[in-house]
Amino acid sequence: MHWLLWTLLLDGCLAVAALFSRKAHYYRRLIHFTVCVVIASVTGIVSSPVLWAVGRRASCNWVVARTFYFLTHLLLGIRVEIEGEEIMEQAGPCVLVGNHQSVLDLVMLGRVFPMQTVILAKKSLSYYPLLGWFMRLADDIFISRGSRQSASDMFKQASRVLLSKRISVWFFPEGTRGRFDDGPGLLPFKQGAFLLAYHAKVPIVPVVVMDIHNIYDKRSFWSAPGTMRVKVLAPISVDGMREDELKGLMEDTRA
Repeated sequence: MHWLLWTLLLDGCLAVAALFSRKAHYYRRLIHFTVCVVIASVTGIVSSPVLWAVGRRASCNWVVARTFYFLTHLLLGIRVEIEGEEIMEQAGPCVLVGNHQSVLDLVMLGRVFPMQTVILAKKSLSYYPLLGWFMRLADDIFISRGSRQSASDMFKQASRVLLSKRISVWFFPEGTRGRFDDGPGLLPFKQGAFLLAYHAKVPIVPVVVMDIHNIYDKRSFWSAPGTMRVKVLAPISVDGMREDELKGLMEDTRA
């Protein structure tokens, strides 16, 4: 119980300091955010055996996501509004692609992440304590590119997993967070999501998060309650496409 008392004491001190300092306010909310992550992760680990038993391992991510969203809405006052949510529900197995702005994308995922959806990650992550354990329990897909294996072959192999389990996969095709001084923007897309959709012959569903600088800006230590607006766009079919046409599709999707 000592750790709980120290945590409450620290939070109380930061609450007082936050009245006079933007940085103190920012770090207090960051601590609350971290607490939400920990509680949601523990919920996932505890619930995964039940989901495994009923054949719904891939929904472990959904349980963690909704738990995390409930907590962040309660503690941080962040709400997510979605336009076109029914598109994800009707798409069936697909590849979901979203833009990546900040750590608050986790809150967006908490509200948006569909059931029976997993994350595709490098195999090295599966060996990380806690994170790797949870991802294995959640049935996430791990890929390992051999020295003689092309990217196309690697995602062809991953597509077999997607089809056999009838699941969807979430990607951030930029690969990292985009940072732009003059407002929101997009980094160039990497081809992984498009190769996976091509080999699995499933649609690509773009999910767009609007600019969130009104509620979060790490560089200026700004964090506040508010609303994140998300729009789900119409599915993009890859039927009949050739692999060498994917680059054009990537540019069209990014635009």
